[in-house]
Amino acid sequence: GMSSGFKRMLTGQNLMVSDYSFKGENGSGVVALGTDFPSKILRLNLQDYDGKIVCQKSAYLAGSHTVDIELAFAKKFTTGFFGGEGFVLQSLTGEGEVLVKAGGTLVKRELKIGETLRVSSGCLVAFTKDVEYDVQMMPGFKNVLFGGEGLFVTTLTGPGIVWLQGMPPDRMISEIIRRVGPAGGGLGIPIPMGGGGAAAGDAGTD
Repeated sequence: GMSSGFKRMLTGQNLMVSDYSFKGENGSGVVALGTDFPSKILRLNLQDYDGKIVCQKSAYLAGSHTVDIELAFAKKFTTGFFGGEGFVLQSLTGEGEVLVKAGGTLVKRELKIGETLRVSSGCLVAFTKDVEYDVQMMPGFKNVLFGGEGLFVTTLTGPGIVWLQGMPPDRMISEIIRRVGPAGGGLGIPIPMGGGGAAAGDAGTD
């Protein structure tokens, strides 16, 4: 319904979604999907992760009709107040497969109970439901001033699995603008290509 559509919009998706169904009497059909940005595509079966994955805003690409896309908010007030895009997340629940997009190198990391991983904001792609998510201020004045990673970092605490991306789209766009300049001049720009489609997601996450 419309209410579900507006909720999807808050997570960075379109108001409407397209459904593709095979109507033939036998055999199967093929649907080709792509992203609006050079990306790797991570293929996940929700049943392998207790029926739920939490993703960064706009990370969801496609999924089975049995998958629900819902809003998920950071639990801590500090995350919402300071974390920017990290405040609103996508909760993918149900049964079946989902395709999630990521830029640059894709890394899968399993966290033990109580183990904490600190990552640059924007590099998070997805995590399993038991991972604790927060955004914290970068410690140390020198780190804030000269670290180049911004004022805040994302912290992920296990147990669970997290997926990270090496080149978030916003960061790549900023790098292009920095190298080319607002007037469009400058030298050539090395652009990392994700490539590989769903197969890259299967092979590049271990």
